[in-house]
Amino acid sequence: MIRTSDIANALGQRLLTLDPALPVAWPNKDLPAGTAHPYLIFDLAPVSRTDDTTTADAPITRGFVQVAVMTKINSFASQGMSIAEDVAALFPNGLKLTITGGTLETGQAEVQDDGYPDGPHWRTPVRIPYMAY
Repeated sequence: MIRTSDIANALGQRLLTLDPALPVAWPNKDLPAGTAHPYLIFDLAPVSRTDDTTTADAPITRGFVQVAVMTKINSFASQGMSIAEDVAALFPNGLKLTITGGTLETGQAEVQDDGYPDGPHWRTPVRIPYMAY
């Protein structure tokens, strides 16, 4: 069985290889108060689980990770865009990671837009689709 937590851990560990490393806000784990910009926010979004076999032994799990690059507001958007492109490059189309119970494969990661204001921050989103089987 492929567990959602194993998917999140594998993708999160890959994100931590970003160079230079940045602080990451994980689900249900806030960053310490006063964390400087830039930093990242990691959100896993499972979408579906299917199994077309009669024996129910070949599940396929699909979803995506949304990584938000948080930079200073009222500054140029290029810093967030550059970091977002670096994050996307960590997850090339067809990247295969071994996880408990199977294989995790990423689709084409993409920077969603050039960013937008989010309170006192500038948010640049990166979407990373995945399939686990």
